Amino acid sequence: MSRTIVVAATLAAIGLVAAPAGAQTIFDNLKCYKIRDTQPGKQYTADLLPKLTHDFAPELGDRIVGGVLKKGCRIRVPAKLFCIEVEPQNAHDASPPYNPAQWTVDGPEPGERLCYKLSCPPTPQKELAIIDAFGTRTIKLLGRTGYFCTTVTRQLPQGSECSLAGNGQCGGDCPAGERCLAISPQDCGCVPDAQGCASSTVCQDGFCGGVWETCVMLPIGVCGCSHP
Repeated sequence: MSRTIVVAATLAAIGLVAAPAGAQTIFDNLKCYKIRDTQPGKQYTADLLPKLTHDFAPELGDRIVGGVLKKGCRIRVPAKLFCIEVEPQNAHDASPPYNPAQWTVDGPEPGERLCYKLSCPPTPQKELAIIDAFGTRTIKLLGRTGYFCTTVTRQLPQGSECSLAGNGQCGGDCPAGERCLAISPQDCGCVPDAQGCASSTVCQDGFCGGVWETCVMLPIGVCGCSHP
């Protein structure tokens, strides 16, 4: 992403850079907190496909090669960081003469994130020329991965009406004898308990808790929710 540096010399003494009048605040930065996640410890493996294919190559997950497991990228649960969108203001040196940080072009808002420890096989080191608010320089990628950060959606608070909640999951309250389940690939609604997938006598007529899920016959002979 190209960035433009704007020199704010007249404000250097006080370390302030004024935004244009009426400008919309873009929260395109992240502030991350160390967290304690209650998710049980587990490892996942995944193929990681970069958007910038001219700079980065795909990094593959576990593979069976010649009957032997070849370890690839692995994501370790629980999460270690929770990141929220922020916009820094009045950024400047912490010591005199309090020069302001560089001004850079706004990017897309990233959304809230959970970050997990990520390990992948080493890759060749490389250098990238970059610009951000704190300077123009060349950084070196050391060939080792550190974190995998994924988008998150907040769960509905207690007492909310049945609706589509986080990550395509249905949530919220329903009248007694009903449950909040997916009634279409885009929406949720209250349905009788007996029509829940696990209680259904005809699997294809059962409803699941996620809009991406389908009620199918499981190998153990009962109905259960499955997703691609």
